[in-house]
Amino acid sequence: MSNTRNRTSSKDIGYGLYLYFLGLSTRGVAKALSYLRIIDISHVSIWKWIQKYRPRRVLSKRKRISEFIVDETAIKVSSELIWLWVAIEPENKLILALF
Repeated sequence: MSNTRNRTSSKDIGYGLYLYFLGLSTRGVAKALSYLRIIDISHVSIWKWIQKYRPRRVLSKRKRISEFIVDETAIKVSSELIWLWVAIEPENKLILALF
C-alpha cells in the first residue's frame, strides 16, 4: 500500500482492514478506530478500503486426484468407541478429509 494520494495513513488503513477481516462489520471497525482514537472515519470509507485493497485471488489449477487412501480406526473416548476415517492423497501426503 503506497502512501500516495491517501488522506489516511497506510498504517491506519491496514489496522482497519485487519479488524474487518477479523470479523468486525464496517460500522464496528469505524467505531473501534474512533474509540481507540486512531482515526475518526465513516463505515463507507472502510467499505471503499475493502474494495480497493481486497486480496488478489491466487490462480491455481485444480489438480485431479488419481488415487487416495482411506484409513479407519476406532478411538475409545471415555466409555464410547468413535470411528475415525481419514482420506489421504499419497503423492503429496495431503489430508483430504476427516470423518
